[in-house]
Amino acid sequence: MKPVNRHLLVEMPVVEKEEVATTFILPTSFKPQEVERFTRVQIIACADDCKQQYSGDAYVETSMIEDISINSETYHIVSENYLVLLLEV
Repeated sequence: MKPVNRHLLVEMPVVEKEEVATTFILPTSFKPQEVERFTRVQIIACADDCKQQYSGDAYVETSMIEDISINSETYHIVSENYLVLLLEV
């Protein structure tokens, strides 16, 4: 996959969430929305028209990560504008 139009192809780490016991009775269908504002990702590929060729780990705005499903595979892309922090090795 090669992203275009100033987008980055990213990989998100799989994070297992532990269940917390609650003293309230909630419907079984209730799912709390605890989403962090920023997510750590690994940059896999950059569009050719990005300001620079990014690689490695970075933080992006979580709500701006787009999921694209192609042939039962899910790809994650984010616009270069929502890249907020590059982690240097």
